[in-house]
Amino acid sequence: MGAMSELDGGLPGGGLGGFGGDADLSLKKKSLPWPVYLAVAIAIIAALAFLGFRSYQNRQKLKKHVAFMENFQEFEKNQVGAFWKCLFGKEGDGRRFNSPEQLNMQIEGALYADPKTFPEKVNNECAPKALKAAKGVNDIEPLPEYSSAVDTYAKTLAALANTIQVWAEGAPKRVETKLREQKITTAGSTWSTTANPNKAEPLAWQYDKFLHCAVPDVDKLKDGQALLEFLASKCVQRKGQDIDQAFLAKLRDTCIPEAQEAPAKQPPTFKATFNKYGAEYERIDPAFASCFRKMNKESKKDDLVQFDQAWVDWINGSSGVRSVGLRAMCDAGDEKACEGLERQEEHKKGGTKPAAAPAKKH
Repeated sequence: MGAMSELDGGLPGGGLGGFGGDADLSLKKKSLPWPVYLAVAIAIIAALAFLGFRSYQNRQKLKKHVAFMENFQEFEKNQVGAFWKCLFGKEGDGRRFNSPEQLNMQIEGALYADPKTFPEKVNNECAPKALKAAKGVNDIEPLPEYSSAVDTYAKTLAALANTIQVWAEGAPKRVETKLREQKITTAGSTWSTTANPNKAEPLAWQYDKFLHCAVPDVDKLKDGQALLEFLASKCVQRKGQDIDQAFLAKLRDTCIPEAQEAPAKQPPTFKATFNKYGAEYERIDPAFASCFRKMNKESKKDDLVQFDQAWVDWINGSSGVRSVGLRAMCDAGDEKACEGLERQEEHKKGGTKPAAAPAKKH
């Protein structure tokens, strides 16, 4: 019974839980560098340093880098920020996510809040803003030292646009899958409350059809516990056991679609199946719900894994531009910038957000 805890006890049902972001495992293992200084912080430090620098040449060099970093900060706030605000509203900010999972949940939440128009908005409004930013980043006239980093950064913006468009193209299909799942759940509720199995409603026949498709040998199983154990063997990952991807694909591509309509008449095995499992529905339903969540996580990976990677690359690209600024200021004699570089290197090794840059909007 202990091995059945996920299915027998159930997980948080329905909602967006099944569409939360399980990104590619490789992304979870990546360090997500975070800018140690915002451009404005660098500007303040540099401005204070002007008075202390004896070298006129270094003061002039520092002024140029401060001017560029201020322009870059404004570019990210306005041009790149327009893309994130288009996706997530006026408070949208791609930096506030600590993991691909959080990012994915926000995207899925926006989709299911407005499934009819959100994909179209992504394609027609949001992606073009990222492409515009990718083309416009060089308009801030980067200094020679920044050319390579800015070019890389521009490519990450283009990747954000391209990969979110791919996701938007597949989004309507995912919404349809969710609606089909809800029909199965409704049919299951009707099936479980059947008062007379000899005169069941067609909606109950519909669930019987799904059940026999998902588990062809369901009538040969001993009881409800045996059915739960079967589903656990397919949908629960544990030591020595992987999730059965073929089973999940069968649910998604065959059983759920075929059970959208009721059979023409009551199946001959309906009564016996109901009598064996009807009283166990409160355990069976969460078990299938768990399988559905696994099914959707697997299909979602194909949709969002590329966008997840583009997001990671964008974070890295933005940090790369700032790193050039820190290095330039350090070379000009700014000890605070040198300290910032050291902390940034420590952060990259540790893979955690530095204390100087908590998770907040900036």
